[in-house]
Amino acid sequence: MRSDAEMEAIGMQVAMQYEREHGREPKDVSSENLGYDIRSTTPSGQVRYIEVKARATTGAIVLTLNEWLMAQRLGDEDWLYIVEHAATQPRLRIIQNPAAKLRPEEVVESRAVW
Repeated sequence: MRSDAEMEAIGMQVAMQYEREHGREPKDVSSENLGYDIRSTTPSGQVRYIEVKARATTGAIVLTLNEWLMAQRLGDEDWLYIVEHAATQPRLRIIQNPAAKLRPEEVVESRAVW
């Protein structure tokens, strides 16, 4: 079984390749904790802010609070790229303005601190 890090790397590769194939210039900003993973620009200067989620097969995805708040703030400029079956035959699903189209289910994690 592949690790989450491997799935994320595959997801990023698929998303970056898709952007290049559609005439945009993607930049990986995932390490900057901006609430999105890729800033992709058209030759005319239009920008897509892309959050990438990859799954080995299919299933629910999780957005952090930072990612969700940024999606709400960016509106139509925000894109969610979901790469399913990343471990075998990657399939890309794209959602523009996910904050307007998805209904989140809040999950609260608790951790004991001693």
